[in-house]
Formats: sequence, structure tokens, C-alpha cells
Amino acid sequence: MTINSKNQKEFYDVRAVQAVINLDALRHNLTRVKELASGSQVISVIKANAYGHGVLPVAKALSDSDCFAVARLDEAIYLRKNGINKTIMLLEGVFSADEYLSCVEYGFIPAIHCLEQFQWLQDFVEQNHQSLDYWLKIDTGMHRLGLSEDERLLLVEHFLHSESINTPIGIMSHFACADETENTLNSKQLAQFENFCAKNVFSGIDKSMANSAAILSLPDAHFDWVRPGIMLYGISPFESSSPVRNGLDEHLKPVMTLSSELIAIKKLKQNDCIGYGSTWCCPEDMTIGVVAIGYGDGYPRHAPSGTPVLIHGIELPTVGRVSMDMITVDLRRLEKKSIAASIGDKVVLWGNGLPVERVSQKSGTIAYELLCQITQRVHFEYE
Repeated sequence: MTINSKNQKEFYDVRAVQAVINLDALRHNLTRVKELASGSQVISVIKANAYGHGVLPVAKALSDSDCFAVARLDEAIYLRKNGINKTIMLLEGVFSADEYLSCVEYGFIPAIHCLEQFQWLQDFVEQNHQSLDYWLKIDTGMHRLGLSEDERLLLVEHFLHSESINTPIGIMSHFACADETENTLNSKQLAQFENFCAKNVFSGIDKSMANSAAILSLPDAHFDWVRPGIMLYGISPFESSSPVRNGLDEHLKPVMTLSSELIAIKKLKQNDCIGYGSTWCCPEDMTIGVVAIGYGDGYPRHAPSGTPVLIHGIELPTVGRVSMDMITVDLRRLEKKSIAASIGDKVVLWGNGLPVERVSQKSGTIAYELLCQITQRVHFEYE
């Protein structure tokens, strides 16, 4: 068969595995944040390539945010160089004193979470005679980033007796267990945060503590700014609850729908075993479908047999191990409904009709990881 150059190009542009990003759903989820925290401004967290969704189209769709937040300087510079002019916060702050120059140049606002970063800032201000807005991050129980109680007292003394550097424009902290609504650490962290912010030296300074889980469940933590992350992408922060909650339960809409297609249909005999390791064997004569997706596309290698997919609106279980490029699916439920599977049928791995939380729970992980590990060979479409 001869393929002319035009058709050849069209052939190579077609990829079975697609991630369709619903930008209207993204905007809906931002509106939901604003409904829940109507008295707060919104810092939309778009780190890690917007949780795997594509940071530039996501930033443009979330233009009604009051501020964006990323983890690191390179993420922020990429946004700025590609036309995103909104205020951008660096959640991890700077990694060296030199990075404060970029913060001034591009108008970024770093968080300061340790005394070393504060000293770098003090030296920068004294050497360059330039001021720089920043947020102060304190550790109230997460024990990851943030100033300890002793370190905070040192800074309070500094602000009381020195004018070499301005006080922060905001104070922030982070919940460790906000997704566990009954966890007593939540109230302890909140009380510690409020006690620190009440010090006279910080009078009138903005406060921020609420992540997605706290936006939904801890209204007392909303303060001046909220920082939604996972909920913007239509995912419930309470996915580890029992029963599993998903974004629809929180009145959110799924943003990413990951899909592929059937590339083979096989009639197998009882006791035929499928895939690497022959870990799953047919209990009877049956039909299985082969789907063009695998861990090379970011589908979880550790997803066990029984992980759901969606074909013709019917949930079907995977069988056998996930390969680099393929998974196999038990088609018997379709046959019982007299639905004939065909090569080329669309297969939804998660998203519209199949919450990603279902897949992540079955795979023993969280939706964050599934979203962030989609690889470059997956074709993204924005609608």
C-alpha cells in the first residue's frame, strides 16, 4: 500500500492515548473555590506543570485567580516569559541568594521558610538597596518547611529592633491532616497559627493557611488568602476517606479525561494466562481486549487486576500486569449486555464518567501522582 506524504503526515499525527483537558471545568472549579471562601482572595496552585495538566493553558484559563503559586523559580520564569503577568508566589522560596535578583526582575514573591533564606534576603537588601515583598512561612505541625517556634521568636525580635528589612506582606502555614476532618492536629495547628499572627509586630498582615481540604472543611482557616490545588483539577482532597469521595461529591468537575482505544480483541480459553508473569488466568472461555496504554504513557505500573476502565459507558476490570504500552481488559460485562466491542473503541482510563479517585485507590496511590506522571507521548487537547 502506498501512502502519499499528506496522508502520511495525518497518519503520524494520530495518537491513541489522549488527555483531554476541559478548561470550562477548570473555571467552574475556581468558581466553586470562590463560593466556599467568598471573603478570601485566591492563590491558585499550578506547580508541577499544573498537576500534569499543562501550566500555560491552565494559567490562562484561571485568569480570575488573584495570584498563582508554583514551587520553584524556573516554573515562575517559564510562566512570565510566556505572557503570564499575574503575581506569582514561590512556595519553596529561593534556593540561593542570587535568586532574589530574579524575584525583583520578574516581580515574584518568595516564601521564606528558614533563617538562611531570611539572612540571604537581609544581605540582598543591604547590598542592592532594594526592597522585596515576601511571605513568611511558619511550621505549625507539618514539620516539613517553615520556621520553628524558636526561629520565629528570633525573627520577632529582629522586626522589633531592626529596620534593615521590611516585615512580610503575609504569613502562611500548611495543614498536615486537613484531609482527615476529625484529626485534632487541625485545631492545634490553627490555634498556633492564629497565636503567632496576633503578635503586634504582625498587625494587619495578610494570612493564609487553607489548602483544598481546608477550603472545603475548615472555614475558620480561610483567612485573607486560600490556596486551592487539587480541587481546581476536579479531584476530592478526601479521596482516602471511606467510602471514597470524588470531585463530584464536592460539586467539582473533572478536568482531565485520559483515554485510549482497543487495538486487539482476543478469544481465550479457560486457564489461558495473560501478560508478563502470567499472573491472571481465565476462569472460563472468554474475550479480552488489548488497550493501547501502559506505564510508558504514565498509566500506573502497579495497578492491579480489577482496576476499572470505561468502554461504551460500562465499567470493565483490567486483567494481568500493566505493560509499557498496553493493558488488557475483561470484556465479559459488555457481552452480557449484548454490546459488541470493536477495534478502535474508545477506552476511558479516568475522567469523565470514571473518577480518577477510583483508579488511584485501586492502585494504592493518590490522584495527584496519577495526574503528574502522564508522559510526553500522551497527546493533550484543550477544549
